[in-house]
Amino acid sequence: MTEENELCPCGSGKAYNACCKKEYDAANSARERLKAALTDPTKAKELAELLKSAKEKQ
Repeated sequence: MTEENELCPCGSGKAYNACCKKEYDAANSARERLKAALTDPTKAKELAELLKSAKEKQ
């Protein structure tokens, strides 16, 4: 995304590594774990059921 020593794209004026890098890395890690889970048929079914359940509660 952004070089660590550049200004953060959020506009805070801070360096990227001192501002939003942790959040970006956490979101990217979660996305990769979801992709990995979706390749497992059992986990993909569990995720689909969780999403359906969450939508019904809204």
